[in-house]
Amino acid sequence: MSEICAVNSCNRVSRALCHCCQENVCIVHLNEHNDKLNSRLNSFTDIINRLYNRIETIDIRKIVDNYREKLEEWRLDSHKKIDEFFQQKQQELHGLITDKVDEDREEFNYIQRKLVKLIHEQQINCDDIYELTLNIDHLERQLNNIEDKFIQISTHPLILDNNLVNIRGNNEETFDLSILSPVYKTINRPNGSYPVLANNDRNLLIHQAPNLCLINQDLLIFKRISWNHEVILDMCWSMTLNCFILITQKNIFLLDENTMSIEKVKINQKQKWFSCTCSDKFLFLTTNEWGSSITKISLTSSKKFDKQWQSNDICKKDEYIDVLTHNNGKLAMIIKNNLTSTTRMELRSAETLNRIWSFPLNVTWNPNNPYHCCSFIDDDWLIADYELGRLLHISKTGKINSVVPYNTIPYCATLFGTNILAVSTKDGVNLHNLNYKKTYTIFVL
Repeated sequence: MSEICAVNSCNRVSRALCHCCQENVCIVHLNEHNDKLNSRLNSFTDIINRLYNRIETIDIRKIVDNYREKLEEWRLDSHKKIDEFFQQKQQELHGLITDKVDEDREEFNYIQRKLVKLIHEQQINCDDIYELTLNIDHLERQLNNIEDKFIQISTHPLILDNNLVNIRGNNEETFDLSILSPVYKTINRPNGSYPVLANNDRNLLIHQAPNLCLINQDLLIFKRISWNHEVILDMCWSMTLNCFILITQKNIFLLDENTMSIEKVKINQKQKWFSCTCSDKFLFLTTNEWGSSITKISLTSSKKFDKQWQSNDICKKDEYIDVLTHNNGKLAMIIKNNLTSTTRMELRSAETLNRIWSFPLNVTWNPNNPYHCCSFIDDDWLIADYELGRLLHISKTGKINSVVPYNTIPYCATLFGTNILAVSTKDGVNLHNLNYKKTYTIFVL
């Protein structure tokens, strides 16, 4: 028995099955449907032509110049480090020669005093003549050695690893935290170790009681120094000062990664600190109190904190800033509310502290369980949720990309380089390789 056309108000007998909508239609409506689909091709043609015109008018040089600033920043920073290394070696050279000259000067003074004494006493003998001759010959050889071949300098060519700078397009690869690779290395830490982490892409700084330890890109501890101060609450890297900044409740310290020397900083303001982060020009500190404020300190290359701004407009009197993290001109912070027992993440401008977006985490919290946030791939953010034992991948626009239960309680995390995620736990620091995946968009007509 013949079927009626599926189009409403049409009583014609169906003649064909439309493969587009999977309905039986008559010849008239089949043609109409076909004409309608064909008409859409015109609009696609217009869109394609418009996109083609855009791609033909793209100013490649302008786009490259915009991103070139990042490379230029890296170049200047690298030149600065080479100049500092050169100055260090020049000081070593000067000190080595100065010490040698001072040593020979003492020998010269000894010979001179002995000669004056002999001339005064007029009691010289053959032994004295022989000893003076040996001393003078030795001193002359020493002076000749200083002038000609005392210093030996061996240099090695500077080898640039291609991984020092990684360039990739954001639309080529994305990271899916839900496929986080298993732990491939754990750096164990004894009881009493503080869980905070900091890095500068070259080295990862951890506390391995009783020492502060630097881990290189081969994931080996290659430098350490004993830490004999208060509990470390947070730490970060300052490109301007070229050192790590560590804070305790009452003090601020600087750690030089080359010499591993620790310097205590004096600032006029007396506060109880809790969290810290750095931009190129400023150090941001949060206060350890309900109604937390943010102190913004101007940095100089002379390692002096010369200006301060304080904001009390971030939190209400019953709120607390758990962590503060800077990336690309923005400050991410996690704020706890004591009245509602709620937690939210906020993103603010590092320059004005104006709010960009706010995102509720929808979890209750315990005052003793901290949250930690770090910058992640492509200006996204990563939250280590101590309360529920998980990692949250938050997009740059304040949306949850993925939530991953962690196999142990994560205290904090940091992105080390471009493809290593370091997660600090109770027992140590877990290291994960970050797996990227290709993404494709398929259009169905």
